[in-house]
Amino acid sequence: MFKHILKPFNKSLMLACVLPVLVACQGSHLEIMPDLSDESLLTEHLSVEQMHQDIDALLQGALERHPNLEKYTQVSELKSYTEVLKSQITRPLMRTEFYKIVGQLSHKFNDGHAFLIWPYQEYSLLKEQGAKPFPFEVFINSQQELYIQNDYQSGIEGVVAESKILSINGISTKDLVLNMQKYTGGESQLLREKVVAARFPVNLWAVYGFINEFKLEIESDGRTKTLEITQAQEWQQTATAISGKTNQDHYFKELEKGVGLLYLEHFDIKLSEFEDFVDDSFEQIKTLNIHSLIIDIRNNPGGNTDTVAYLSRFLANKPFRLVSALQEKLNKDNRGWFHYKGEVGEIVDTDWDDWETPMSDDIRFTGKVYLLTGAMSYSAAIVFATTLKDNGFATLVGQPTQGFANQSGQGNLFNLPHSELRAYITTRLLVRPSGQLTQQGVQPHYEIEPGNSITQSMDDKTIAATLELIRKKTAK
Repeated sequence: MFKHILKPFNKSLMLACVLPVLVACQGSHLEIMPDLSDESLLTEHLSVEQMHQDIDALLQGALERHPNLEKYTQVSELKSYTEVLKSQITRPLMRTEFYKIVGQLSHKFNDGHAFLIWPYQEYSLLKEQGAKPFPFEVFINSQQELYIQNDYQSGIEGVVAESKILSINGISTKDLVLNMQKYTGGESQLLREKVVAARFPVNLWAVYGFINEFKLEIESDGRTKTLEITQAQEWQQTATAISGKTNQDHYFKELEKGVGLLYLEHFDIKLSEFEDFVDDSFEQIKTLNIHSLIIDIRNNPGGNTDTVAYLSRFLANKPFRLVSALQEKLNKDNRGWFHYKGEVGEIVDTDWDDWETPMSDDIRFTGKVYLLTGAMSYSAAIVFATTLKDNGFATLVGQPTQGFANQSGQGNLFNLPHSELRAYITTRLLVRPSGQLTQQGVQPHYEIEPGNSITQSMDDKTIAATLELIRKKTAK
């Protein structure tokens, strides 16, 4: 997600995305998690009328801010759905109860940059008081099957990576996933399900109220067992031979002689820190005589496009643009100083004329680049993918992105008037460097069926297929 407040001609293009961890920005319409105006909202009930007005405010806020909501969803259906949600409210409710109704509007926007944030104040308070959310990182495959991502241990109790979770607290995981994706933004159900997995603990609490105590039915090695998790337990991730992934969000390592892996968990990092990481990585790449570089963004939900531009300069052999054009819808919060951009409701179209230059020949990478993409590659990660693909800087391997190749971005945030639940709605649409307007995900050159986990090691299906591709190309 993006920490920069941007004018139309600044390099950074977007703000925030579907990251499981959200951070604060500057400016009231860019501050993601402000405090409540009155802490009594944590304990008081909202009236039926107040909640109806809040649902209307969420819909109206989206219509006022999104530059082309009709491109993403059927607005008439969206309006009808708000009436359905309002009909479900027949008595006063607390904020956490209200969220379980109004939060379902998120999936109807059909855009990963348009959603209602969970009641984070209550969630943070619970954790401060010692409550323990669901302890495992999980992975959801395309069949809505839920797997534990890593090995975990608590005392003598343990669970192994890639164990399949059949149910939690008596609810089948397929039903859990199908319901929880309704509370998430995303251009497809599969993308929303991936987001559910990325922030699974908070979703379990926000949608079902599950915290501290969990009863799991697990299948591993063909056997089914019950695992009961209590608040007293201390579950810790253990080292595993199955997973070659380190605990670092960004790292470089040599997979085999002449082949390197650059892993990028996200682009949400201070630019100077990312520049240092990239500089160090490419020094190692030169020292190791790497001829083929694999860059993994399959888990990358986005971040700051300044980082995308900097990394791309090491891979480029010609001047390039991250996007070719952008479209922005103006509202009361994003019109600029003295409203220089225009009037509320106006759509501003801008040709993007900010060209990036490659690093010098003695610094930039001149070997072959292979970019791994997946369903969860989103926002700035999609901008990175289209930059490399459209400019011919890399061969893409993996799965199509579930987010559109022409991304939305630069979200504005606002509170619903009575509950003060926080909404995030995009205000920009970006056009990829090629100018192609097809509404679909980024398509890899080589599509590989994904496995049940992403491990960044050579037993990973996509990495194994990429290594085989490299061997064939270098053998010629």
